[in-house]
Amino acid sequence: MDDNNTDDYAAWTLTPVFYGPEQDFDVIWLGAYRDGNAMGKDMDTWLASGGELQAAFDKVVNCNAHLAMASAMYKAPADGATPSSGFITMMDCKLNEGHRYVDIKAAEMKWGEHLTRSGSTAGYWHWTPTYGGGDAEFDYKVVFAYPTFADIGADFERYANEGGRERSEETFGEIDECDDARVYATTSRRAAQLRD
Repeated sequence: MDDNNTDDYAAWTLTPVFYGPEQDFDVIWLGAYRDGNAMGKDMDTWLASGGELQAAFDKVVNCNAHLAMASAMYKAPADGATPSSGFITMMDCKLNEGHRYVDIKAAEMKWGEHLTRSGSTAGYWHWTPTYGGGDAEFDYKVVFAYPTFADIGADFERYANEGGRERSEETFGEIDECDDARVYATTSRRAAQLRD
């Protein structure tokens, strides 16, 4: 990306911190593009000229999946910048019968406002499967990005002991069901400002 003067792609590696036996991997390469146009242009470049670099990756890591997801942001990180190294939490969620994405979007917007009012530093997104996932067993992932684990702990305390759980039940009701969150340490591999 540097050789091609690309300024619309950021990347991180993720390593598990809190996880279950289903997360049977050592590392995730997470890339993010500014938008779909950037993804298309950069993928054309990669497919045309990335073979040698892909071969180098293949010598050191075995990847059994390559997925693309659409991202919707509900709360920007505290400084508005694309997250650098830190931590993310991730849950898989399914809409309950009778509910549509517009229902969860409205609830997530309210939850983002609640997080801002309560002092959370988290960035907050939905990732929806688009390419490569096959028969996904979830409708979207709920993702929070934090600069430090202390910031995760502060949100945990607000949720567990300062009324967050009750506010969450009021906000989301029976719209969706989510599994337990996994936590990953993120290491920035390539920085780019993806949102204005």
